[in-house]
Amino acid sequence: MPRLHRVLSLAMLCLAACVSLAMAAPQLKRGINFEVWQTWIGRDGFLAPGFDRENFPDWMARIDDRQLARLKAEGFDFVRLDIDSAAMLWAGDDGAGPLIDHVVTATARLQALGFAVIVDLHLLPADEERPEGLEDVLGTNDHPPVLWDRYLGLVTRVAARLAVLPPDLTLLEPINEPNQDWNSHFALTDRWPDQLAALRAAARAAAPTLTLVLTGGRSGLIDGLIRLDPAPFADDPNIVWTFHYYEPMAVSHAGRPWLDDASRYLTHLPYPAALIDDATGKALARDARQRIAKAVTAPKQRKALNAAVGKTLADYRASDAGPATIATDFQRISDWAAENNIPADRILLGEFGVYQDGADPAARIALIEATRAAAERQGFAWAIFTAGLTSADKAFSVMGDGKALTLEPKVKAALGLANR
Repeated sequence: MPRLHRVLSLAMLCLAACVSLAMAAPQLKRGINFEVWQTWIGRDGFLAPGFDRENFPDWMARIDDRQLARLKAEGFDFVRLDIDSAAMLWAGDDGAGPLIDHVVTATARLQALGFAVIVDLHLLPADEERPEGLEDVLGTNDHPPVLWDRYLGLVTRVAARLAVLPPDLTLLEPINEPNQDWNSHFALTDRWPDQLAALRAAARAAAPTLTLVLTGGRSGLIDGLIRLDPAPFADDPNIVWTFHYYEPMAVSHAGRPWLDDASRYLTHLPYPAALIDDATGKALARDARQRIAKAVTAPKQRKALNAAVGKTLADYRASDAGPATIATDFQRISDWAAENNIPADRILLGEFGVYQDGADPAARIALIEATRAAAERQGFAWAIFTAGLTSADKAFSVMGDGKALTLEPKVKAALGLANR
C-alpha cells in the first residue's frame, strides 16, 4: 500500500475509534445524588469488628429494587452514587478490594433498573472522627499530601473494576470538591491542574475509555472550573466537566449545624432577595439573635455572631439574588465551554439543593426551580442533592415518601418532572 494510503487509512481508523469512544459515553440529563452514608460513621466505628462492611454503600441493605424502580419512574435517568472513598483508605489495600466489589455491585444493580451511574469518590475533609481526608490527599490547609500516592492507586483500582460495566451507563468521578488553590492568586501558580492530570492518568491506566467526570479546583465551584485550562484534556473524548452550585448560600445552607457561623442562626430567608423589605429584615435579624442568645453563652462569641448576622443579612439583600443572578453565573460556564469547544451536554451541574431544616419552604422550592431551569436553558445536565433514601424530610432530602422513594410533589414540579 502506498505510504499516503496507509496514512489516510490509519487516520480514518483513529477517527472512527474516537467517534466510537465518544458515542459510547453516557448521555446525562436529570440525576439525583445518593448520600455517602445513611447512618453516619467515623473511622473507628467503621473499622470496629462488629461493623457490617458487607453493605457498602449502606443503603444497599435498606432499599429494595421496587423502591429504586419507583425512584426511576419519578423521571431521573442517572444517579450520582456518592461513595466515601476515605473508608477505602481506612480499610487498607487488602480491605479496599471487597469494598470496591460492593460498589460495583451497587452500580450494576442501579444500571439493571435503567439508571446511568456516576461513581463519585466522595472524599471529605478530615475531622477528629474521620482522619485521613481530603487535605491529606491534596496537601491543602497546611496538611502534607501523605495519601496522594495511595489515592491515585485507589482511583486506578476503581477504574479497572468499572471498565467492565456498560460504557453507556458508567462514569467515574475521581474526587469530590477538591479544595485546592483557594490561596493561589494567579492561575500559573495553581496546583490543581497537575493533580487533575494525574488523577485522569491514574484512571486511564486501567480504563482507557471509561467516561470520567472532572472538575476545577476551589471546591469544584464555578470559579474553579472556569480558571482551569482544559486544553491538556482535549484529546480525551470521554470527559464530562462538572461544577457545584449552592448560591445564595445564605438560603441554601441556612440552619446548617456543622458550622457555628451566622448562617446557623439566620434562617428562613425569603428568595429571591428582593422579597425582603425593611420590616422583614428586622424580624429575621431579631429571630436570629434570639436563637444566638439561647445557644451561645460566651459574651464575646455572642457579640461576634450578632454582628455577623447583620452583615450576612445586609450582604444577602444587596446581592439581589434571584433567577437572573443564577443565569449570569451559568453563562460564565457556557462561555468557558464555548471558548474551549466543549459541548453543553458535556457539562454537569453535579450538586445543587437546599438544607431544608433552616429554609423557608417557599424559598427552598423557588431556589431549586430557578437553579434547575437555568441549567436546562444552558443545556447542562443536573443532579439534585440529595435523595434522602432513609431520611425523608431532613437535611437536603427531596423525598416526600422515604419508604416509596417518591419526591415531594412541590420538589417534583420544581425539578420539571411533574409531567414525566
